[in-house]
Amino acid sequence: MIAWPEAMAEAHRLIADPAATDRAVSEAVAAAPAFQNRDFPLSPLPLLVRHEEAEPLRDDLAGYVALLGEVVRLYREHEEVQAWFGLGAGAHRLVMADAGPGDRPWVCRLDGYVEQETERLVILENNADAPAGTLFTARINDLVAGLSSGRGRLTSLTYRGGDLFLRALLEGARLAARADPGRCGEPGALAILQPAGAANRESAEMVSEFNARGIDAFLADPRELTVVRGRARFGDRGADLCWNKVNTVAWTGMMADAEFAKAWEAALLETPLVHLNPFGARYVAESKLALAFVQEPGFASLFTAEQRRLADRLLPWTRRVTSGELVERLLDDQRSYVVKQPYDIRGDGVTIGHDVPRAAWRQAVGQALREGHVAQRLVAPAAYPVITPGSDRVSMMAFSLDTYVLGGQVAGFGSKASHNARVNIFQGGRKLAVHVLTRDRV
Repeated sequence: MIAWPEAMAEAHRLIADPAATDRAVSEAVAAAPAFQNRDFPLSPLPLLVRHEEAEPLRDDLAGYVALLGEVVRLYREHEEVQAWFGLGAGAHRLVMADAGPGDRPWVCRLDGYVEQETERLVILENNADAPAGTLFTARINDLVAGLSSGRGRLTSLTYRGGDLFLRALLEGARLAARADPGRCGEPGALAILQPAGAANRESAEMVSEFNARGIDAFLADPRELTVVRGRARFGDRGADLCWNKVNTVAWTGMMADAEFAKAWEAALLETPLVHLNPFGARYVAESKLALAFVQEPGFASLFTAEQRRLADRLLPWTRRVTSGELVERLLDDQRSYVVKQPYDIRGDGVTIGHDVPRAAWRQAVGQALREGHVAQRLVAPAAYPVITPGSDRVSMMAFSLDTYVLGGQVAGFGSKASHNARVNIFQGGRKLAVHVLTRDRV
């Protein structure tokens, strides 16, 4: 899947003259718009992926997001599924009130590894609440493309373009209005939700980018939502469409306020506001329990044979921790498993067996049993050369290959790289550009 000959040749070019590479990167970064929520050294070497091997995955990856939509539908229709996910009453009401453009997550980032031994893409998590990188991934891909020697033609699977995400949001509003004529299909104002005083850099940049493209976009604190004469308002500003950039962990904390929960339910039921992603995506598809649900033998009859095969092709073995037998298996073979909380941010809810002491692993497994977390087979990630500008060396780092699916279609890929067991920007990692290329010369 990785274009190794091109990657090695490009790495050699970049480290052959470290001073020239350092100057080129410094000049490019100085001229570029913001592309980082957290500062990290920019590697001028993109992760090079072969189009001929990525293209056949397109249908499976889009199909998997459609499968997540099926999970949301099943949640709506089956009490036993609702009981299995165990959402609180307030969260359940929001899921049931928010149809959006459909049950399928409208904006989704599927975080995965290219498996070390096989170079097979394996999906580890569904980021279906408020995935980061929808704007900055295109910017970093564009920036690094300007530093490239052009060893192949970049294809449509390279995530690029400042309007890519905005077009997806506007199309989501149109489809929501088509499904429910009471929704606003031509939004005049777009609220990007972030807690007041704590907006991340990407959200602030979205406002500037969208305003420059003629959209009235603004940052809004979701706690300021009111319904005034049938319209959703944040403070003194009305909104027809919102991109909820508050992650589910933080949102759950806000839901402890009963008035907050009531205000959001009222806005969904009584105003034309289109809320993306819908709460079915944010609570059900986002949950790591969804990875186990589609593999759970007790629910196999709810899925077609092809849906089950799709899950088998893309996902590692994942189960909800409920049985003593599974607990014994996890304790006996600590190094082969990972335990994950249903919702987490920046990898804080993930415990990797081989990366923690025995006592910490026993504690994580015990908590998983009590609280219904999931256990997942460990997937060892492949490593890729990463370059620090100014250095004549490469550093091999584990990397992720994360798929952006917008409106049900694969839009391209992003990547994170790290020396740490948890490959996360906020756990000492960095982002890599991802260029999907053919063997054709430009």
